[in-house]
Amino acid sequence: MEHRCSVRKAVEFQLLLYRQGLPVQSALSRDLGLGGMCIQTGACDWRRNERLEIEILGPGGQPVMKLPAVVVHHSLRGTGVEFDTVSAEQRRTLRSWLYTGKPETETGSPVRAVA
Repeated sequence: MEHRCSVRKAVEFQLLLYRQGLPVQSALSRDLGLGGMCIQTGACDWRRNERLEIEILGPGGQPVMKLPAVVVHHSLRGTGVEFDTVSAEQRRTLRSWLYTGKPETETGSPVRAVA
């Protein structure tokens, strides 16, 4: 059963995943919604309800946004996470990535949207 409260859009971001404040894995996003995202994590096994931080990287590997998240599922296709606490500014940025034709970072740099 689907529990999402917003649309999901196929958007490809370079990500850096943190566990307990330490970077543990680089990954690529599959899709994004206001409440969470699906991440291509490969063989890394994240446990359900595990807390992590997701750093979205812009062009040149520069950090754009860091979001706390909780793992809701993990499979061979990837890891689904739900964002934990999102500030008003972060929500505004996520919304612009989802609902405008040209997703951009907070600095105006384009982020690659996947059709």
